[in-house]
Amino acid sequence: MSLIYGITEYSRKRKAMRKKQLIIITITTLLFMSFISVVAFAKIKADSAPDFVLKSTSGKNVRLSELKGRIVMLNFWATWCGPCAEEIPHLNELHESLDPYDFELLGINLDEDQSKAIHLANKLEVNFPVLFDTEKDVSKSFDIKAMPTTIIIDRAGKIRHVNRGFKKGYIEKYHRQIQALRKEG
Repeated sequence: MSLIYGITEYSRKRKAMRKKQLIIITITTLLFMSFISVVAFAKIKADSAPDFVLKSTSGKNVRLSELKGRIVMLNFWATWCGPCAEEIPHLNELHESLDPYDFELLGINLDEDQSKAIHLANKLEVNFPVLFDTEKDVSKSFDIKAMPTTIIIDRAGKIRHVNRGFKKGYIEKYHRQIQALRKEG
């Protein structure tokens, strides 16, 4: 009887030990992944914005580096993204409220079919330039992982703010971020 009890007790302790090991491994992995994400995010924010050239709805090419000296907001969006469509009318208002001489808002659409983007932009009466990143090269260079993503770049061409998603109050947050950069001169 005591031999069976000993084997059962040993088996129970071994299972408990494995469970603890799995928990420790899981927690360690999650902490490591969080650290990597924070480091990657910090690196993106500290870097100069990668230059790009994209075609706009008007047919003209837009080069980011030509906007140096101005505060630039890049809004990455797609037609299939509900929060993106919800955000666009608010971006229209923001765009109208800011001085066009030191601020530029560029919408960067990621749809493969440009006609869908043009249709939605017309329907929502977008009043800022919409550029097409059909190959997703620009979104990859900015490490876009969520839609929409709004990036604010300072006058020196450095990424200063990365805002993922869209919720009530984000437009006010963008406005505060832009005004803070304006005060820097």
